[in-house]
Amino acid sequence: MDTPLTPSASTLPFRLKFRQLVLLDALGDSLSLRKAAALANLTQPAATRAMAELESAFGVQLFERSHRGMAPTVYGEALVRHARQVLFDVQRAHDEIQALRSGSHGFVRVGALLSSAVRMLPMAIGEVKRQFPRMRISVEQHPQLPLISKLREGSLDMVLCRLVTNSVDAESLDQVVLFDDDFVLVAGRNHRLARSKSLAMADLVDEPWVLPHAGGPLYDHVCALFLTQVGRLPANVVESTTSLVTNLMLIEHYGFLNFMQRSVAQTYTKRGVLRIMPISLGSPIGPHVVAVRRDTSHPPAVDALLKALQQVTAAAPEHD
Repeated sequence: MDTPLTPSASTLPFRLKFRQLVLLDALGDSLSLRKAAALANLTQPAATRAMAELESAFGVQLFERSHRGMAPTVYGEALVRHARQVLFDVQRAHDEIQALRSGSHGFVRVGALLSSAVRMLPMAIGEVKRQFPRMRISVEQHPQLPLISKLREGSLDMVLCRLVTNSVDAESLDQVVLFDDDFVLVAGRNHRLARSKSLAMADLVDEPWVLPHAGGPLYDHVCALFLTQVGRLPANVVESTTSLVTNLMLIEHYGFLNFMQRSVAQTYTKRGVLRIMPISLGSPIGPHVVAVRRDTSHPPAVDALLKALQQVTAAAPEHD
């Protein structure tokens, strides 16, 4: 419940304790005060007092108590998110200091979509490592939404993703466009249609397909193509977006077709695994960008990798 008086922000640094932030982080995951208290190394009465102090400090109810546990209010969700950001920033400071103490150029945590992880990111990392062999680099691969979430909360320093257009997320990020990438039709090198010079969607609708998961913009774009040109959707379908290994096995060994990002498809075409066929979707989900948080300073390691990414992109030939 809101109190009549709004607490002054100037007093908060003197009222907040790090253990309260740890408690908030744990409570946001467990929704159980008993479990969160144990994770924060507090007794349950001490955790109860800590929550009361937090609610008093901010003047709002942070969690709603019930027999099922504790559910965050809208205020609680906001404070948990900011608490995690503070904790991640402290961890980042620790990691950077330890890296500098060890004689390296620092530490950077990178998240990437599959297409960036296949081509541009390894090239940029290779260039940075030539200059700073002892720089520590951590790489994670995730879909778009988890990447943006991890960047905003501070568990990643930078991400390579598609252009972020959601206004709430976009306003908190600095984005630099790296390259655009269309989606091309691919088949296994021995597929009966692999050497076709021209194709129509009607030639392909009865083939087995690997399609994106339903509900996303790419899936909608593929469906629109089939419905407008053929009048029906393929019946033999596997929905798979993030598992490249699975997709490649289905394409190469079981005759499935797939719309794949050109940069990824070119990599596997050069290896003799796939063939790019004469149908393209264009670029329905926007260009690739590198994004960092706008509200934080960037350590030298992040700046070095950002510079390398831009140099690698500028030097790369245009996609065929």
